[in-house]
Amino acid sequence: MRRLLPLALAAAAFPLHAEDHGTDALRSVPSAGTRLVLQAIPPFVERLFVPVMPETSNAFSVATQKIEAVLEAPAGFALDLHNGDLSITAPPGEAAGYARILLGGRELTLTLVNLIPSDRVQNGVLEGYQLGEYREPMKGLASYEKPLGFMRLSEANADLWVADHYRMRDFQCKLDGGSKFLILRPEALLKLELLQHELAARGIAFDRFTIMSGYRTPYYNARIGNETSYSRHLYGDAMDIFIDQNADGRMDDLNHDGRIDSGDARVLQSIAAGLDESPQWSWLKGGAGVYHANAAHGPYVHVDARGFVARWGV
Repeated sequence: MRRLLPLALAAAAFPLHAEDHGTDALRSVPSAGTRLVLQAIPPFVERLFVPVMPETSNAFSVATQKIEAVLEAPAGFALDLHNGDLSITAPPGEAAGYARILLGGRELTLTLVNLIPSDRVQNGVLEGYQLGEYREPMKGLASYEKPLGFMRLSEANADLWVADHYRMRDFQCKLDGGSKFLILRPEALLKLELLQHELAARGIAFDRFTIMSGYRTPYYNARIGNETSYSRHLYGDAMDIFIDQNADGRMDDLNHDGRIDSGDARVLQSIAAGLDESPQWSWLKGGAGVYHANAAHGPYVHVDARGFVARWGV
């Protein structure tokens, strides 16, 4: 039986240290690399996002399955298997591309994106872009560690698919700049796809969520008056979403009561809460909050994968 990692480590990209325990393949990854461990992958998901550090070896694995084969690697990336786990050696610079692997008899596409190491951030600024400062981890939780690195959003990579229904640009911070940077946590993208699939199974079919807000820099988060310095938006796993299949710019009437109000947002919140409580997907648990309509926006829901349950506005 393959060992399941503790919840605090599941689905997280983080530097390895000598005291980390795992398979030989994972222990061999240098401290500068990332290690992404997913507990499971939904059978309908076809694409996964895997952030990596340049010029070093990074690791990707699924706790309940062995990766069977590497079918294709993007230019400059070297992909190797070690006992069913994937080692990814990334090229220098800000490379990105699609890899294909075989897992459980099905093909999966991995979107590999090089991170710009966070040690290039000086006084909260990265190449003129105001990131701001990250605080020390809340209560020492791994999910609140400072980011290992950031992705540059450019014309070349903005349209990269990072999930089945979403591109990298969908999660960008609203703070403008000559260069823009962001981070994304793969488990949040999985949760977004799970939420859409579960809604479709209940008769609410739609093309994709409208994402009102994805990543926020600490600087932008403070600028818009958010007093929560540990907002999950800062860590790349929070999304403010609603369903707008009729493209009128506001939430659809999900509960069919003839009104657009928080009752429709509660439909989304209840599905997200159900995922958090399910035996199979509780490792993606997080926040699910309802926000009411005001003069600036209609009702919407915040969802994240912080690692513990949080509810508000219900």
